[in-house]
Amino acid sequence: MKKKSIFTALIALATQVTSMLHAQQLNPLGVCYVEVNNNNMLNVGSYTLQNTNRQLFDVAIIFAANINYDVSKSRAYISNNNNVTKVLNDVNTYVRPLQQKGIKVLLDILGNHQGAGISNFPNREAARDFAQQLAHTVYTYGLDGIDLDDEYAGYGNNGTGQPNSSSFVMLLQELKAAMPDKLITFYYLGPATSRQSYNGDAAGNYINYSWNPYYGTYSAPIVPPLNNTKLSAAATWIQNTNPQSTSAATLSTLATNTINDSYGVFMWYDLNGTNNASYLSTGSNILYNENTLLSGPLYSWTQGDACNPPLGLEATNTTGTSAKLNWTGNASQTYNIDYKPANSNTWTNVASDYSGNNIMVNNLTLNTDYDWRIQSNCSATIKSTYLFAPRFNSGSTCGTPSGMKSESFLGTTTKISWDAVGSASSYNLQYKTAAATTWTDVQNISTNSYTLPGLMENTNYVWKVQAVCGGTTISTYSAETAFNSGFAPVQSPGARSLSFNGSTQYLNAGQFNLSGNALTFEGWVKVNAFKPNFPYISSVIGIEVGDSNSAILRFGDGNLANNKLQFILSFGSAQVKLNSVTGLTTNTWNHIAATYDGSTMKIYINGVLDASVAASGNFTANGILYLARNYENARTLNGFLDEFRVWKRALAPAEILANNCNVPANSSNLEANWKMNEGSGNGALDATANTHFATLIGMSNTNWRTDVACTAVLSTKDIISEKNNINYAYPNPVKKGNDIHFTIEDKSASEITLYDMAGKLIASKKVDRNDMVISSQNLSAGTYIYKINSKDNQVKYSGKVIIE
Repeated sequence: MKKKSIFTALIALATQVTSMLHAQQLNPLGVCYVEVNNNNMLNVGSYTLQNTNRQLFDVAIIFAANINYDVSKSRAYISNNNNVTKVLNDVNTYVRPLQQKGIKVLLDILGNHQGAGISNFPNREAARDFAQQLAHTVYTYGLDGIDLDDEYAGYGNNGTGQPNSSSFVMLLQELKAAMPDKLITFYYLGPATSRQSYNGDAAGNYINYSWNPYYGTYSAPIVPPLNNTKLSAAATWIQNTNPQSTSAATLSTLATNTINDSYGVFMWYDLNGTNNASYLSTGSNILYNENTLLSGPLYSWTQGDACNPPLGLEATNTTGTSAKLNWTGNASQTYNIDYKPANSNTWTNVASDYSGNNIMVNNLTLNTDYDWRIQSNCSATIKSTYLFAPRFNSGSTCGTPSGMKSESFLGTTTKISWDAVGSASSYNLQYKTAAATTWTDVQNISTNSYTLPGLMENTNYVWKVQAVCGGTTISTYSAETAFNSGFAPVQSPGARSLSFNGSTQYLNAGQFNLSGNALTFEGWVKVNAFKPNFPYISSVIGIEVGDSNSAILRFGDGNLANNKLQFILSFGSAQVKLNSVTGLTTNTWNHIAATYDGSTMKIYINGVLDASVAASGNFTANGILYLARNYENARTLNGFLDEFRVWKRALAPAEILANNCNVPANSSNLEANWKMNEGSGNGALDATANTHFATLIGMSNTNWRTDVACTAVLSTKDIISEKNNINYAYPNPVKKGNDIHFTIEDKSASEITLYDMAGKLIASKKVDRNDMVISSQNLSAGTYIYKINSKDNQVKYSGKVIIE
């Protein structure tokens, strides 16, 4: 039988099964969402109709998994928070009992402010990849389908594209092909509602049911060719203390209209763990002429444990019979890795409890498509859900290039390179912006590196390369590798800071995954004015996706004074908030730091511990990191920032005090370091190799200011080894009270200046001999920066000296 005939038969079978299902169940079909952050899925099965003993709900929806975006691979992926993970990893407890009662269980998938959603897949390959992830999730965990929800995508974030006309239909086509025997439902909201047709095909050809998303209202979705039997015009938020929930009187009206207008679906939202039988009966008496009984137990809910799978998944080094599986590893976790041929239903384990960030898989079949998946072991009992990698082809004996690397990001050019393939005579390259649908081709590259020309500044790009062996045999293309072109370099005019107006100006530093058990935010802040209105929040730095995904340092809160610092981390589905004791004053530079070491959250002000609170375990913070903003523009900072850093470790008090103005760019676990000394341009550059460029939003060159916290501007190259410097300080460290000696052998040296770590000038001396002396008698213990300047006031040498 031809492939098209097989597919047509499967679609017909799915339609027949759906029709049989509908005939055996309620009319209208009862659909129920459960917010698993707070409630137990099992409560769906605890309500039956009084006379017929049928289940009140036919479909239960796990609300909700997310569509996240892996910037490193320009790839949308499924992200499950701690509570969705708990449900999926224990489907025998939370899903199978419902299915045994005839209830279909679906997984809702919605955006997560990261730029990825069902409406902006740039091409069919991206739509197919995500559809395969959804299908793998459904079959791996034994679910009955997927519910699509086009909310909270944050289209455009992370350099992603805006909604387009093809994405939604392409996703549905690929999803139905990947899981023809499963349900696809549509929460009728967002850009997808107006993008339901592409190349003469309609989204409704692949959707089983759709419903109105506006609770307490009556308005049928328009999803042609679905008719009323497949739609819910009613949207009911099960009555509770939330003011948005639907009253019994409104429920009665919604149910009456549903029967009168012959709609075949009735949607309920937010079933909780209390006895709702009386309220549900208000609807069921009209819909089915029966009361609803609480016929089973009510189940409470405890939060699941956070554990995330790794990102950066790709297959490289494909040789026809082997491939290298890669991911971005975490030294504190181990991994379980499986693979299978794409046309097989059986996964083969490659390794369990495996440490590292790559592994070889062997005994592959030539020119065959394969899938693979990976799961994190955060502890002996806590695991992530599986993340499914992009499908790869094993290729031919002409090896696929690997070891892709991007460097020298100069705004309009970027150098890329890859490991040489021994049998390759040349290489073919393709690259494009992450949002583009067409590739730029570069043929017959003779070496294993290339500088991409004519790029757009601060733009996300992807590229891939293939080997040409013997002139006729070519490899498969490598997996797509992503980079940001960065900003054109500028010559720093000296120490600078950035100012923000408190309404429309902030920095977008792009995607960060800070999740783990160690973190430090630190930097200098000067506030012009604190927020006078509720919720009194002035944001400093952080990630804020929701209560279950955040790491934030800010001033003020609804019940906190607007000049006090607040450090927030998400553990499970709840936030832990630490408030400072000290309130800061306006128009004053202060160094602030917030640390977490796996057991305690701490706030430091000007190097002094101000507040702490016990906390333990892994926190979750994976999303866009902003400076001077979080959540909304009303919470932006009115003031200045300077020398801000993010560390994936907790700094010790001595480090915070000593290095608040300058640290080497290669410092251990230093994730980002914005010195903010550019003085012009559209971005604050990251001094580390991690390229976390921070884009200026709503700002111009006037926002670069000379009002700075740290006037002693040192680059990492300035802090050089004393023993290699012909001009140096000794002894170092020096005991307080003793003289600091400076050996000067450079004839052009004219002045020595000494600064504290806040950048304040402490002493200066004209150079008039080879051995200069500055007394430490009146200096406090700590670290100081010295500079040796030439006659034309250029810094010739610099370094640090420690007074004990």
